[in-house]
Amino acid sequence: MAKGGKDTGWHLPLFRKRAAFYFDGFNLYHAVDAYRRPYLKWLNLKALARAVAPRSEAIKRVVWCSAFRPQNKTKLKRHEDYRKALEGQGVICRMGHFVHAQDGCNSCGHSWQIHVEKQGDVNLALSIAADAEDDLFDVCYLVTADGDHAATARYIRERFPNKKLVLVSPPGRHPNRHIERLAHACVEIEMAHLEASLLPQMAKYKERFLRQPERIGRPEAYDPPQVRVKQHLRLVVNNG
Repeated sequence: MAKGGKDTGWHLPLFRKRAAFYFDGFNLYHAVDAYRRPYLKWLNLKALARAVAPRSEAIKRVVWCSAFRPQNKTKLKRHEDYRKALEGQGVICRMGHFVHAQDGCNSCGHSWQIHVEKQGDVNLALSIAADAEDDLFDVCYLVTADGDHAATARYIRERFPNKKLVLVSPPGRHPNRHIERLAHACVEIEMAHLEASLLPQMAKYKERFLRQPERIGRPEAYDPPQVRVKQHLRLVVNNG
């Protein structure tokens, strides 16, 4: 404090806990998709992490685990562009894949083919376990409503008792009770968090072999409502 009681703006450095976010990609995607607002899918997970975590914590790591499904080329292109946009923000993306499997009815004997995601849950669990072993965080934010990750939560609580585990429920989803019993705290992603955490229309992305970063454009399907209205009006004027 300077003479006369004025604050000079200088303060002793405060210790900020290191926070790491781990996103169950498809679990979050389906929760957002339920709102029927496609523009919310162009989501900046690093900004979302900052919106959820308290200011007393520093976001040191954001990991997103998902899987490419090649059956639909249009959706695959959007998925790939989104992965690039996230990497451009410094998000670590760990991708799995889908496999074909047979399912059927035991009563009538009818069978059909289904697509099953592989590696997503394993990638998430291994990411958390490895980062805890390497002491990369003080607080682990697990973003999922899938009870399969209760085993991961139990491992962190038992193996690293000094680290804090926070369960983050995707928007509109109830906290998973199996994970909730193991977590130190539970928070929920709200609509306001999503609205405030969107990627820009043109997101930067840099391949390792490129000298200059390229830009990934937001898919038209993810344009906010006001942008779609403006595009429509422009087309009407051009046709006139």
